[in-house]
Amino acid sequence: MSTEILIIDDNADIRLILDELISEAGYKTRLAANYNQALTEIDKKLPDVAIIDVKLDKGDNDGIELLNHIKSKNKDIPVIIISGHANIEMAINSLKSGAFEFIQKPFDKDRLLNFISRAIENYNLKKKNKKLQNKL
Repeated sequence: MSTEILIIDDNADIRLILDELISEAGYKTRLAANYNQALTEIDKKLPDVAIIDVKLDKGDNDGIELLNHIKSKNKDIPVIIISGHANIEMAINSLKSGAFEFIQKPFDKDRLLNFISRAIENYNLKKKNKKLQNKL
């Protein structure tokens, strides 16, 4: 089974760039352009990793609300928060809410791919750990 990454950003250009970058790295992607599409995608099937823009169509903290929604369904799913309007407080709040990483736009492609790789490794280790605990 290939790793599935959900990309949530209201900017079509950013979605396209992320989709191409992540697909070329060998991952399967799903896309959402706004808050409601994102909720539908999350509720349909949880991704292995989510990349969420903080500010979507609803308001300033849409991404944090989606992060909380994902974490309420499975706290182990890594969520990478991205923002073009970042400040230190926003980064701290997203990390306190359970974000795996926070990255500012414009982002370095290699850095983002490194975050994704680490997030997948982290998620797989947590899944493996749960399986082993269940066997015990």
